[in-house]
Amino acid sequence: MALLIERGASRDVASSIGDNLAVLAHQMSNRLDRGMFERHREVQLMAARLARLGDDQLVQVELDAAKSSYRYYLWMGVARDDGVVMAASDDARVGENVASQPWFLQALAGANLGPVREEILLPRQLSPEGRAQQFYDIAFPFKAGDGMRVLGAHVSWAWARDVRQAVFGHGPLTTEPVIVAEDGRVLMGPEGLEGSILRTGSLDAARAGRNGHVTERWPDGRTYVVGYESTQGFMSSPGLGWHVLVRQDTDVAYEPVRELQHRVAVGGGLLAVLFSLLGWLAARKIARPLLDLAASARRLEQGEDAQVKTSDAYREVEVLGTALNSLLGTVKQKTDELHALNAELEQRVEQRTAELSEAFARVRANEQRIQTIIESAQDPFIAFDLRGRITDWSTQAEIVFGWGREEVLGRRAGELLLPRGVSSDLDLALATYARTGQAGFLNRPFERTLVDRQGREIPVELKIGLVSTGRERFFSAFLHDISQRKEVERMKDEFISTVSHELRTPLTAIYGSLNLLASGMAGELPEEARQLLAISHESSERLIRLINDLLDLEKISSGKIEYRMQAQPLAPLLEQAVRDTQAYADGLQVRIALEAQAQPLVHADADRIVQVCVNLLSNAAKFSPTGGQVEVVLQEREGWARVCVADQGPGVPAEFHDRVFERFAQADASDRRAKGGTGLGLAICRSIVEAHGGRLGFTSEPGVRTEFFFELPVVPAEPQVGSS
Repeated sequence: MALLIERGASRDVASSIGDNLAVLAHQMSNRLDRGMFERHREVQLMAARLARLGDDQLVQVELDAAKSSYRYYLWMGVARDDGVVMAASDDARVGENVASQPWFLQALAGANLGPVREEILLPRQLSPEGRAQQFYDIAFPFKAGDGMRVLGAHVSWAWARDVRQAVFGHGPLTTEPVIVAEDGRVLMGPEGLEGSILRTGSLDAARAGRNGHVTERWPDGRTYVVGYESTQGFMSSPGLGWHVLVRQDTDVAYEPVRELQHRVAVGGGLLAVLFSLLGWLAARKIARPLLDLAASARRLEQGEDAQVKTSDAYREVEVLGTALNSLLGTVKQKTDELHALNAELEQRVEQRTAELSEAFARVRANEQRIQTIIESAQDPFIAFDLRGRITDWSTQAEIVFGWGREEVLGRRAGELLLPRGVSSDLDLALATYARTGQAGFLNRPFERTLVDRQGREIPVELKIGLVSTGRERFFSAFLHDISQRKEVERMKDEFISTVSHELRTPLTAIYGSLNLLASGMAGELPEEARQLLAISHESSERLIRLINDLLDLEKISSGKIEYRMQAQPLAPLLEQAVRDTQAYADGLQVRIALEAQAQPLVHADADRIVQVCVNLLSNAAKFSPTGGQVEVVLQEREGWARVCVADQGPGVPAEFHDRVFERFAQADASDRRAKGGTGLGLAICRSIVEAHGGRLGFTSEPGVRTEFFFELPVVPAEPQVGSS
C-alpha cells in the first residue's frame, strides 16, 4: 500500500513540477507578446502623429522625445520614400540612405516587425565601445505633404532580459528560460547556448502550436524537464513567432520527489513492522480453530466417518463447522444419487451402443446392396465430384471403356471420356454449376459420344443426378451404350431413302397412266372400272405424298434441304395455304375462318412456310366434325409472329403428348386407316419451323378444343424516308 501511495504521489509531484514549468513558459510568452505589442502600438501611433505634423523640425522634436521616454529605443528615424533619413533621434544617421535596409523595405511591403539581429550600429554613439547591439526593428509608413515617409525604430533586445528578470527574479537560476527564433536560433538563454541552432522535441511541439511540458535530453547531454509555449502575438501586433522553453535539470526538479520517496519508504517500513506483529498475534487466535477444522477434514479425506469438530471460539468458526457438517450430509446424499445415475447411464450407454452397432450393420448392408446393384447392372456406372474427378467406377465401366478402377480414380472425367477437342465441356458445365447452382445436364436423359481406352467412339445415353449425403456431394451417372440403336436408325434411314428413290420413278409413271385413263384417253370405261380407277388414283396420290414426306425427312436429317430465305409478310403466305386447303376442307364439309390481327414481317422460305400451314390446316380439317369450323389467327407478340390453327375435334390424348412430333407417330393406329396420313407431317413441320429460328407447339382439351401453333421471329420494319 505504501508503495502504491509513494508511486502515485511521485507521479503527482512530477506532473506538478512540469505544469509549473509550463505556466512559467506561458507567463514569459505572454509578457513578451504584450511588450512587443506596446512598442508596436507606440511606433504606430507616433507614425500617425507625425503624418499630421507639417513642420520637419517638429518631427525631430517628436523623435527625441520618444527616444528619451523609453530607454529601449536605440534609434528612431524618419526616411523619405527614396530612403534618405530626413530626421532621427540625436541626429544620428540623418542624410544617410537606408533604402537597402530590411526594415525600410519591409515597411513599404506592409511588414512592420523585423527579426532580432545583432550588429554594430553607426554612428559610434549608437554602439558604445564599438560593441555589437542586439535589437529588432519596428517600422510604419505614413503619408506627409510631399510624399510617403517611413518611421523606423531599433528596439534593444535588453527589454526581453528585463522581462526574464521580472518573471524569474534575480540571482542564480535553477529554472532557465530559453527564447528561440522561428529558424531555431537561440535568442536568449544560458551561457554557451545563445546564437546556436537548437533542435529538441519540446521545440518541435511548440512549433506545432502545442503547449505543455516534457522530459528530454538536451545537446549538452543532461536531462531536463521542459515547459514550452509559442508567442502568438497580441491584438494588432502579429509577433515574430518566438518559442519560449523553460527548462530545469531533473536532478534539481525531482529533488522533492526523492525526498517524498524517502519519507514514504521510512514510514512504510515502520508500518509494515507494526502490522506484521499485529497480524501474527491475530493469526494465532484465528488459526487455532481453523487448524482443528483442517484436522477433521483430513480424517474425512482418509475415509473416516466422523463429524467435523465445531468450535465456539468466534461466531464465524462455529458457522463454518456447522456448514461443513451440513455439506458432508449433502455430499453423502449426492454421492448415493450419483452412483445410481452412473448405473443408469452405463445401462443407457450399453443400449445405445447396441443400437448404433445395429444401425452401422444396416448401413453396411445397405452399402453392400447398392454396390451389388451397381455391379450387377448391365450399364456402366460412374461417379465424379464437383471438380469433375472420378470417385467411383463400376466393373461394367471397366469392361466397356477398358480402364481399371484404380487407374481412373482421381482423374478428370472430361479428359478421360470425352473426345479430343470437347474434353473441356464438362469442366465448363461444372464451373457454371459452382457459380450459379444450376446445370442443364441434371436429371434429364441426353445423348453423348464418349471414347474408350483405344480412342474408339461410343455413343451413349446417360442421365446425371446430384447425390448429397450431408458431408459430401457428387454426381452419379448410368451410361447406356446406344451403338446398336444408332446403327439400326442409320440402316432405317438408308432403307427409307433407298425405297423412296426406287419407288418414286415407277410410281410417277403409274400415277401418270392413271391420270390418262381417268381423263378418257383410253376411251369410255365401265362404271365398275371407273370406281376401281378412282381407288387406284387416290392410293397413288397417298403413296406419292408418303414418299415425298420420306424424302423431305431424309433431306432434313442429312442437312441437304435448302431454304430460300427472304423478308416478306406472313399474312399472304397464310392466305395462300387457306386457298390450297379450301377444296380439301369443302370435301369434308368443314369451314376455314382466317383472322389476321397483325401484319408481321418475317424472314422465311415462302414455300416451306406454306407447306407447314397446309399441313396444320389439313390436319385440323381432317379431325374436325362434319359442319365444324377451323379457326386460323395471325398475331404479333413481343417480337414474335404467331399462327394459331384451332379445331373442335377429339383432341390429343394426354399419354400421346410427348410423342406427337415423332416420326410415324399417331394417337391411334386406326387413324391411319380411318383418317389417312403417314404420321410424318408434324415431324417435318417442326424441323422446318426450327430451321427458321421458331418454335412449334400445341394445347389440347380432348373433345373441346385443340390448337396447334408456330412462332417466327419478326423482322423489324425498315423506317420510311420522308421529306419535309
